[in-house]
Amino acid sequence: MKILAVTTKSPWPLNEGRALRTYNLLKEAAKRHEVTLCTYVQSQEELDGIPELEKFCSAVHAVPLYMKWPKLSLLADALRELVSPAPLHAVKYSKRPMRELVGGLLESGDYDVLHLDMLQLAELASAGGDVPTVLVEHNVESQILARRLENESNPVLRAYLRYQTDKLRRYEARMCNAVQHVTTVSDEDREQLAALGVETPVTSVPNAVDTEFFTPADVEIRPDTLVYVGSLAWFPNEDAVGYFVDEILPRIAEKRPGVRFNVIGQTPDTAKLKRWTATGRVEFLGFVDDIRPHVGSAAVYVVPLRIGGGTRLKILDALSMSKALVSTSVGCEGLGLEHGVQAKVADEPAAFADAVVELLANPELAAGFGRAGRQYVYEHFRWQEIALRMEAVYEAAAATRLAR
Repeated sequence: MKILAVTTKSPWPLNEGRALRTYNLLKEAAKRHEVTLCTYVQSQEELDGIPELEKFCSAVHAVPLYMKWPKLSLLADALRELVSPAPLHAVKYSKRPMRELVGGLLESGDYDVLHLDMLQLAELASAGGDVPTVLVEHNVESQILARRLENESNPVLRAYLRYQTDKLRRYEARMCNAVQHVTTVSDEDREQLAALGVETPVTSVPNAVDTEFFTPADVEIRPDTLVYVGSLAWFPNEDAVGYFVDEILPRIAEKRPGVRFNVIGQTPDTAKLKRWTATGRVEFLGFVDDIRPHVGSAAVYVVPLRIGGGTRLKILDALSMSKALVSTSVGCEGLGLEHGVQAKVADEPAAFADAVVELLANPELAAGFGRAGRQYVYEHFRWQEIALRMEAVYEAAAATRLAR
């Protein structure tokens, strides 16, 4: 089978969940099929990483996006969005060079399926002619925006988010119904799309983890050390860290005065970060080449997300390393974790803090949760098995072409 995949940003470097999912699924597919990749690139680092993708793709085509005058480009797209039926999410990626590239390849390449990685690229389905399209939803995008709206107090920003959310819901339903197959990362997301009126076949293809790479670390556990992994350049992560530092961490410190909270990931220099660091309990480690030593040495892995969609690869990585985990319901949704078995789940600040304190005070209890979590992901969330489910979707979509 010949697969043409299109992505909003390069799957390399592997510095965020979206990249990890796309990289692993395409790499696994390339073991049995021919994969051509068209990707927007938004940084020099992404451009430099193209050779890593060429190791398994038959060809890689890169289209620069927002690399020159990014703020001016975003402003121009925001103005275009005002007269477009598409929300800003999609307008940002609706560019002639990519449309012409994808259209030309499909016209001459005899491809069996077009893989569009994220809703923002859905309009490219029209470039496919009779080539069946699989739209990969890493999240239900309108749900993420709706949750941000729920947690926003600024009235002006709330009005703008409400406008974008309503527009995005209509767009998401329309675009999902315009392709031959849609994938989500959880059954919950599949149900969300059905509630929006999506009638196209939707298959749940979960996120996964490299269980041979993320193994229990042979390092000393640092008592009273907590860790969270996530780029603060993405608003849901920034909100999660702020919620934890302001509402939960002080409650933990009342009972565990020596508690320390480490945050791994891109950290823009903002006044919020300076305020959080000033507490003396928070350290921002920034981007690191290998998260495993930092995660492995932490006593508890926390996921205080209040905004988001899809499923979190960060949780699968942590569980694969046998880390004791405390998460909100939003943080661990779609993974089927049982509270009190593979993790502790709490949504109120006091309950979240109590769960963390209990694990910090009982290392053996924490270790038991870690073992259960490792076993769970090994049985259900390995890339090798998950990739076969994605390939079955490709085959089902390709069959629709034969049936016409």
